[in-house]
Amino acid sequence: MRPSQAFPMQEPESTAATKTLDLNIPDEALQDEAIFAAYLQERLPFFGDLIRVDYDPAAGSLTLHSRNGDTMTKFLSNALLALREKRGPARAQALFHYLNMTEVMVDSGELAKVLPVLKARDFVEVARQQMMQAVKDEPNPPQFVYLDEAENLIKLFVVNGETTVNYVMAGALDDWGIDVRELAEMAQANLQKFLAKTGVQVAKRSRFQYVEVDGQFESSIAFLPNFWAQVQEQSGGAAPIAAFLSRDKVFFTHENDTEGLQLLELISADLSDVPYVISPDQYRWENGRWTLFRRVARMEAAIRH
Repeated sequence: MRPSQAFPMQEPESTAATKTLDLNIPDEALQDEAIFAAYLQERLPFFGDLIRVDYDPAAGSLTLHSRNGDTMTKFLSNALLALREKRGPARAQALFHYLNMTEVMVDSGELAKVLPVLKARDFVEVARQQMMQAVKDEPNPPQFVYLDEAENLIKLFVVNGETTVNYVMAGALDDWGIDVRELAEMAQANLQKFLAKTGVQVAKRSRFQYVEVDGQFESSIAFLPNFWAQVQEQSGGAAPIAAFLSRDKVFFTHENDTEGLQLLELISADLSDVPYVISPDQYRWENGRWTLFRRVARMEAAIRH
């Protein structure tokens, strides 16, 4: 499509179908990433508020530059696989989801509000069972989007609204035209911005320390390697040991602090009055990842009986 053929954004509704058909990618444009990139580079500068599109063959990605200076990277391999499986209007619709730049680039878009959260692995199955009981006519409840974080721990994603927090389901990835890897990258960037606003405070209790953020996303500190690298440095190189008890209770010490570890185990064992429990277990941080350090049996049963 030549520049003179580009449709202006203020066109009447009667021409919207023409734009959709124009962006309905033919099979020959989906042969490989380079051809697909060239096809999109020719058209995207006339779509929405974009002014330039850069193609990186090594990464297999397009970097989209908007008029207000924002940028967004799109990985082509995911789009190619999705578009090849569709035909006609379905392919055009999938393309529009993939090109959902305006919502991605502005602060008001849902993707700009996605944050990673830490949960126990069994959370997904328990939540799915609750969904099935709540909506008995739906045999296939929405699937949670998550990544493995450590033994018995997973990383889920939520859209952090003003009054509610909603979990990201698999269907949302299709709507946004991204995969879980891209979602995780966006959520990580959003988390950095979120914590820059709220701040992260480290307080001390006896022999161990705990994190204070906003009363809800303390456990997401698990996803900040720089934070734990600093903790390790302050501990003389000893690996941090953390207990992610609930979404707002994270306690930690280090592996050489015998007394601190004993106290940490005591507080981890008693979760009788802690809401939104994640895990009583202790985890060790080293080389940018978490591994199970010690299992801790909960005292709830003994307390109740």
